[in-house]
Amino acid sequence: MKIKIISVGKAKNKHIIHMSNDYKNRIKHYTKLEEVVLKSGTNQFENEKILAHLKNDTGLVFALSEDGLSFGSNDFAKMISRVTDQISFIIGGPEGIGSEVKENCNQVIALSSMTFTHEMAQLFLLEQIYRAFTILQNKKYHK
Repeated sequence: MKIKIISVGKAKNKHIIHMSNDYKNRIKHYTKLEEVVLKSGTNQFENEKILAHLKNDTGLVFALSEDGLSFGSNDFAKMISRVTDQISFIIGGPEGIGSEVKENCNQVIALSSMTFTHEMAQLFLLEQIYRAFTILQNKKYHK
């Protein structure tokens, strides 16, 4: 299994970068993790770049949006456990993800109904991915 995170814009906050790197290292004990960071631009430019990356994806694709379907951590873990090949997560830029991108995804999911910066969304996603693996392995991290 491989997890791919496609995000728009490079993280700049050193504290968030540090925490994100910690979760990336933890996740790598469970699965392969690939990151694709796309250059920021107009919403149309960002969406075109995302769609270009999706052409080659063979697994499930999930877009993150505050208007997506909400999962609890246990249900998120169950979803991840069903994936055998690859799962990709898309984090949009400041303007979010366009409808054409959402239509090319298997599911639109929400980390929260609140809006976060792409840096925070990525950190929260990484934490939930790590939490999912600890749930599946019955580790003490998830209570």
